[in-house]
Amino acid sequence: MTNDSTNLITPSMREGELRILDTDLAKRLGFAAPRMIRKLIKRYLPELDKIGPRSTVERVINGGNATEYYLNRKQAIFITAKSETVEATDITIEIIHRFDSYERGQIPNATPKPKRPRKPPMLATFKTGYGIAKELGLDDNQAASHAGRYCLNKCGENPLPALGLDSRPTPTEANYYTVTELGKEIGLSGQAMNKLLIEQGYQVKVSGGSSSAAYEPTEKGKPHARLFDEVRKGGRGSQQALKWKHVIVSLLHPFTKTPA
Repeated sequence: MTNDSTNLITPSMREGELRILDTDLAKRLGFAAPRMIRKLIKRYLPELDKIGPRSTVERVINGGNATEYYLNRKQAIFITAKSETVEATDITIEIIHRFDSYERGQIPNATPKPKRPRKPPMLATFKTGYGIAKELGLDDNQAASHAGRYCLNKCGENPLPALGLDSRPTPTEANYYTVTELGKEIGLSGQAMNKLLIEQGYQVKVSGGSSSAAYEPTEKGKPHARLFDEVRKGGRGSQQALKWKHVIVSLLHPFTKTPA
């Protein structure tokens, strides 16, 4: 085996993986010209593609176009075996040794294989976000919503939608419903329910940011309504939704054309 001063097997990081240029491997195998190893590589492309993704570069060499191949560790070992070189076994061992050394960063100026970033544990992250929100004076529902967003930023995922907890009623006032849900009982659409709630002085329409509710309860409506923090579709961001106690159905029913 050749020593490090003359070793031409010099892997470099390419597309997130250590690879060796076909020209370098050709010299180490003793090929007279790079085209010889490229001819061998083209012959075994189907097998090489099964080993790993292909990495190539198109270059103009000696006035013509040429395709240079970058081989990962297993592909380089495969081509070495197919080259039928006398030193094939020694060169295979050398490839393994050099790739291992580069991955461990033991060779100067070598770029070690990047480590996959580790995500923090989701439960611990949620508890941290929840605790911060509570320290800021938010109620339980708001704290949970903000803890979900905290998880999204730290872990890349908001656990609340997966748990079916996009909206969370308070423990003491659990039965709140959307206008669409309540409207079905008296034959009204959600839009008609909103209009009727405004007409009877229970809510007002408001304009605000993208995370604000479209309606807010009046003083008359506050005993029967509550704003909930909800997670948007896809788990990104939150919005407020006004929901009502079931009693609002009986309060509005006299003002509809639906028979009692």
